[in-house]
Amino acid sequence: MNILRSAEAMRADELDPIAQKVADASARLYQIEDGTPEEARAFRRERGNPFALDPTQLESIEEREIPIRSGSLTIRIYRPFGWEEGANTGFIFYHGGGFVLGDVEQYDTVVQHIAAKSRCIAISVEYLLAPDNKIKGIHRDGFDAYKWVRENAEDLAINIERIAIGGDSAGGNLTIGVELLCKKENYPAPSYQILMYPSIDLSMSYPSVEEFSVGYFLTKKSMTWFRSHYLETPEQANDAELLFLERDLQGLSPAFVITAGFDPLRDEGKAFADRLVEHGVSVEHVCYTDMIHGFISFAGGIPAGMELIEEIAKRLSQL
Repeated sequence: MNILRSAEAMRADELDPIAQKVADASARLYQIEDGTPEEARAFRRERGNPFALDPTQLESIEEREIPIRSGSLTIRIYRPFGWEEGANTGFIFYHGGGFVLGDVEQYDTVVQHIAAKSRCIAISVEYLLAPDNKIKGIHRDGFDAYKWVRENAEDLAINIERIAIGGDSAGGNLTIGVELLCKKENYPAPSYQILMYPSIDLSMSYPSVEEFSVGYFLTKKSMTWFRSHYLETPEQANDAELLFLERDLQGLSPAFVITAGFDPLRDEGKAFADRLVEHGVSVEHVCYTDMIHGFISFAGGIPAGMELIEEIAKRLSQL
């Protein structure tokens, strides 16, 4: 029996056919580790995403420049039809891309659909990328963006008690970094966190890293390339603050953790979900067993990507 959704970290008998096409195409194309961050970004822009979602209708999409302690950054605010003054759930989204690639524009239609389906006010954060900004600085900027949203909740028509944060891949790592900074600084935590196939273990020591090291969209070589740009030094992978699996996680927000069966990050994502449970945090973990890393970005062609958006929206609408 081919199980496609599981509470355990496991692979299906076969990879989803469209996910297989994405993985095969990625293996034939330019490999980011062969170039510079600038070259990789230019290739991503030129190539585009043939499986991106089409836009959906919203009441408004607005960009703002907000102050943070290191300067400023841009956020994009998505307001759905039917939002109510002062009574809305807010969702802060941190995009993926290994802290080196990705931007608000590349995730635009994903966040549009989350906002439309959940009827929450979604805010996508254009954080500053590596190598100019390193991982701890990115965590700090993400925290500052969350703090700004919370402190400006009334102006944004967001209920301060219903602010969720989340992200995919590196954005999942950033989400956890923000949660832990809230704990460190005794600042009110979000009401919920959504971790989509998050990057957790910077030492890349879990079995799935080797099992899916090549041929499944995200590769071990590309993970190593990302690390070389967002870490200050290779040794920083063992920095106590970045060893999320060894941190005190008590008091972190309830979590929805998503992993993918054919993803190098699968095992560490499940390990983090288990550690949250050990620290008394309410957690729901779902492994999409026939999926590759990054599948929410391909929701225009991979049905499971849209299913995940709907599952996220359902949980946001219940906050």
